[in-house]
Amino acid sequence: MEKKRGQSKPFFLSSSSLSRSCITPTAKYHSSWHPVPPFLLTILLCHYTKPGSQHMLAPRGSVAKEGDVVLLFRGHLQFTPLLLQRGAMLHCKDGKFMHDDIIGCPLGTRVMGRSNLKNDPRGAPSVLVMQNCADLWTVAVPHRTQIIYDTDIAVIVFNLRLRPGHRVAEAGTGSGSLTHSLARTVAPDGIVYTYDFHKKRCLEALQEFRRNGLPASLVRCNWRDVCVTASGSDESVMTGMQLPDAAQSENKGEDKEEPEPGYGLPKHHVDAVFLDVPSPWLAIDNVLHVLRPGGMLCTFSPCIEQTQRTAQRLRQAPQEFIDIRTVEVVRKFINPVCRKRNHSEGTEGESNNKPTCRFKFRPALVSMGHTAYLTFARRRLERIPVVDTVEASAAATNTASSSQDVTAGGGVNTGTI
Repeated sequence: MEKKRGQSKPFFLSSSSLSRSCITPTAKYHSSWHPVPPFLLTILLCHYTKPGSQHMLAPRGSVAKEGDVVLLFRGHLQFTPLLLQRGAMLHCKDGKFMHDDIIGCPLGTRVMGRSNLKNDPRGAPSVLVMQNCADLWTVAVPHRTQIIYDTDIAVIVFNLRLRPGHRVAEAGTGSGSLTHSLARTVAPDGIVYTYDFHKKRCLEALQEFRRNGLPASLVRCNWRDVCVTASGSDESVMTGMQLPDAAQSENKGEDKEEPEPGYGLPKHHVDAVFLDVPSPWLAIDNVLHVLRPGGMLCTFSPCIEQTQRTAQRLRQAPQEFIDIRTVEVVRKFINPVCRKRNHSEGTEGESNNKPTCRFKFRPALVSMGHTAYLTFARRRLERIPVVDTVEASAAATNTASSSQDVTAGGGVNTGTI
């Protein structure tokens, strides 16, 4: 990639320059000129497919506009979410970047900024403007709580058997990392019902969903404690409240989703339920109320004691859950390292005078360890009563013979006294 320094005018990053900038994970990511890491190549190349409107679920290849939320790639796993506004400026440790320089640029453009130092030997800083998507939002999301990362998200979405058009309920909105991935999976006709018992967190998550382009018809955020059932004594907690949504308040004629009092989840059946709460075993009664037969349940528990109590509750009466299993997802990175061969290490048929390069693979020194235990269960289908075939045939024979006797007698007693 050609290094253009000291320019405030943005220039377009072509796909050929992207492929040349992709290198193996090394310390070069932290230099003044940040190349594009390999794991972003596929995402970046998708920006050049076809134009469309800019939001999280829009087609790739759109243009950054005022009011959009874009992600600024500043280095290895360093993303900054930015709400574009005319005349505003982003001031970070890398330098200063004007919003006006970003507005109107195609997504995938590298934008030059102004250094914080008067005579910076590294030159003018630069950032890569990227479209907001669910995968990258997990890396850039502001942490209000501990979030669920992409490794666990992939296992959760796959085992819940989600597809477009499904309705899924999530308890424990938190920072909204998983909610964005669920919405992308069930879009455009599905619905994600997400709940959190903390009102402030719920309001902040609702604002993020709308800014990121997730409409009210796709994601419905509620403030509620899903572990409280209809047999509780606190009516205020049982009833709860649904957060006001501007899109729904404007359309007075539309039906507004009102969860049933006493149950934190919608009153109609959903296809899957995800529980990220401290005591998931207390919410099983609500799950039985809303989960359709054959639907999937997933619980996210950091401690093994929570998992044990949840599995014990799932096996209790009325024994509505089958295929109960718990998994732990551990990700391990293997880094390729290129090393030059010595002259004596030349293979047969190669010139020993010319050094060659060979790759070795070594595990990363720092890997992500335990995150949580994922417990999956399927609600069994409705039971069909089984009747003994011998008894059923005998009963049918007796019924037929009695009807013949009545028919032969005309239905009247012909005997004499």
